[in-house]
Amino acid sequence: MKLIPSTTLVSNAASTMRPHSLAWQNARGSLFLFVLLFSASTIAEEKKKKTLDFEHYAYCLEDNWLDDAYCYLNFGIDSTANGLNNLFKTESMAADAATTKGRLRFGWEPRTRDLAESDFRFRIRAKFPAFEDRVELLFSDEEDDIGGQNVKAARNRELGANDQAVVALQFQKDKSDKMRYRVGFGRGSQLYTRARYSDIYNINDGVNFYYFAETNYYARDKLGFELNGELGVELTKNTAFEINNSFQFRDKTDDWFWRHEFQYIYLAKNQSSYLLTAMIDGLSKPSYQTEQILLSVRYKRKVLRDWLFVEVEPFLLWLREEDFKPSLGAAIRAEIHFSTK
Repeated sequence: MKLIPSTTLVSNAASTMRPHSLAWQNARGSLFLFVLLFSASTIAEEKKKKTLDFEHYAYCLEDNWLDDAYCYLNFGIDSTANGLNNLFKTESMAADAATTKGRLRFGWEPRTRDLAESDFRFRIRAKFPAFEDRVELLFSDEEDDIGGQNVKAARNRELGANDQAVVALQFQKDKSDKMRYRVGFGRGSQLYTRARYSDIYNINDGVNFYYFAETNYYARDKLGFELNGELGVELTKNTAFEINNSFQFRDKTDDWFWRHEFQYIYLAKNQSSYLLTAMIDGLSKPSYQTEQILLSVRYKRKVLRDWLFVEVEPFLLWLREEDFKPSLGAAIRAEIHFSTK
């Protein structure tokens, strides 16, 4: 099990864009709104039929506008996933419901030379019992690993990290299979497919090594490869650190993108945590050179509800495109989590 990003306390993400990237940004926003509107219409129809049972959804019976809004969001996305699952379910199948899990994140990230930087990210995963949970639908505003930095300005533009919207289906032979396959749209509306092998090796108690190797093909970026290794060490019950090394090859540009990252987490009292991040990344051409360096400390805390979090992340960023002049910033974010389980 990954020690740092997978905890509930820590989530793990325009002038330089091409015209088709800007168009996709508008399209992905429209698509997200369509999902919410479709969900809202589903709720309205269910209420007309008087078959909506709110007792199965947390906070739905509370007399509070915040709880009410969260209930409608959770139920709406869940209903959409179950509608898709029912399209493929036969009469002989068990009446298991689809499961959904996701988050919405809103942020303002002012920094030196860019005070207006804002960020909206979303991630929704749905599993379908109609396919024995071997198929997942991923609807997200970011890739799993590429450009996954929380600080928007630190997402590498060489990989199109300002435009990582993904709509994809992920397949595996069975739940325990270490090989996963994906097909969908990503990196600026490119049709892509990938195959990834991943595994976790337990070195000893509290020390794990997670790794994956994948090959992918994007319509414009062509063939690509990625190798990733993460060493996670649990120091105490409340502290741990992780060292991550990633190498990605792209056939279109015939070069390697590399990233080295260190993260240290401290789980404090009162449902809060601190995450220290030190990251450096770069390219292999014209030489093995650094593109950016990031130092940050993130404070995250659960507030008001079990599903609502706030983050404050002061950071220092050095970018090659800014001649490595230090840029001081502070990110302020609100994050909403939802899940049917």
